[in-house]
Amino acid sequence: MFLPLGLLIKKINMKRSLYIYIFTFITLLSFSCSKMVEGLNDNPNQPSSTSPDLLLTGLQLGTVTFHSGQLSRHAGLLSGYFKGTDRQYQTFYNYMIINANFNTHWANAYRIIRNAYTLEQLAKEDNREGVIVGISKVLAAHTMGTIAALWGDVPFREAGRYVEFNNPQYDAQLEVYEGVQNMLNDAIESLRSPVGRPVANADVFFDGNPEKWIKVAYSLKARFYLHLGEYEQALANAKLGIISPSDNWLADFFVDELNGENLYEQFYRGNRAGDLETSGTYFYELLSPSGAHYRGDLKTNETARFNYLVRTEGNRAVNNTTSSGAFGATSSYPLFTFEENLLILAESAFHQEGFNSALEYLNELREYYSSGAHIGSNYHSLGFLYEPYFANDFSPGGIASYPNLSQEDNLLRKILEEKYVLTYSSVEGFNDLRRVFGEPYAMEIPTNNGNRQPQRFLYPQSELDRNVNIPKEIPNLYDKTPANE
Repeated sequence: MFLPLGLLIKKINMKRSLYIYIFTFITLLSFSCSKMVEGLNDNPNQPSSTSPDLLLTGLQLGTVTFHSGQLSRHAGLLSGYFKGTDRQYQTFYNYMIINANFNTHWANAYRIIRNAYTLEQLAKEDNREGVIVGISKVLAAHTMGTIAALWGDVPFREAGRYVEFNNPQYDAQLEVYEGVQNMLNDAIESLRSPVGRPVANADVFFDGNPEKWIKVAYSLKARFYLHLGEYEQALANAKLGIISPSDNWLADFFVDELNGENLYEQFYRGNRAGDLETSGTYFYELLSPSGAHYRGDLKTNETARFNYLVRTEGNRAVNNTTSSGAFGATSSYPLFTFEENLLILAESAFHQEGFNSALEYLNELREYYSSGAHIGSNYHSLGFLYEPYFANDFSPGGIASYPNLSQEDNLLRKILEEKYVLTYSSVEGFNDLRRVFGEPYAMEIPTNNGNRQPQRFLYPQSELDRNVNIPKEIPNLYDKTPANE
């Protein structure tokens, strides 16, 4: 679902605070018949007289809504992050999942694709091709790669152009990934243009800074290459990506006013708060110092991070939505971070450069964590420790080893486990779990119901009812996508 119309976002720029009422932008992402978007898709070559800058802001806010809203909660129910305890969340958690559960996700995703396409057409009309188009392409590629990961074969080449293609053809998942890589290549080229920067504050993430967007694009390329196990390409692109915390791609404009809060905070403050919890999950048992599978060891203390991420309400644990917690009203939501990029480097380097190189990247992350920068300062006193690992720590019987794994597999498991914790409450955890499913170093996350692990999202009922070009064979929840077969 979309952010409420009353949402405010706070953008810090030139030492002043700018509050923007974004109902105008959200309208751009809806099916509204308001004057702002009237006739938006009447002609794909003349989509609207709306400013590309205004549309860019709406496109970015739609991106935050899609990636940090219900989509991430649904993925978390299938990833060992959350437990559904009532109503729809309980049935979803128990795999009683129907195609209609995904109608809104699909619609929101393809509105992002539609608006990205529209923005590009507007920029062409205004002779503003360049940076603003590059940003738009990054946003579209981010969403398109996520769609491919979750659903497999999806509309790509004909997507977003509803006047031309009311029933878009489906493209094979691997072809979509290739197309997304090409889209990111085009984005990088546009971002290197000396022209076409958005007006001040239209880009709510980096205020039009092309160098930061180029780093995001390379990191996204690395993420999507990793989805396919193309380690050489993942490694090369991650080295060009987000290599500093100062370049993190964050939604950091939430405010504690009139439904302007972090979407997780809004959820847990709403009337569905009792439907979703973290207690009793694989994640809880892994990160909680009292958990049955606590990942701490002589060199690792996760007490502070656990309490930063999770809070306790009586007998249940949920996301920490207090003002100082990771999901507080004004807490930022990560879309791509320095930490994820380092872990992509670690995993890819293991396959391309060897054990020692992978360990160096993992220890670089642990050095960063040892500063406490990943934890709210209010939690530092609870205790945290991330000393560097040595190779023999991963030998069978070492402090970083797991039962029945070799030294090499122990390191891979530790890298993946670290990434699993890092991507708590996001979609990427579900993508990783399916990617390494069945490998000896994969985490042993139990099923919620039965003995089969979900392998994909279902095609939405709205698509099955309306698009005559749906695949001839409709996969079920347990069918692997081609990338994971």
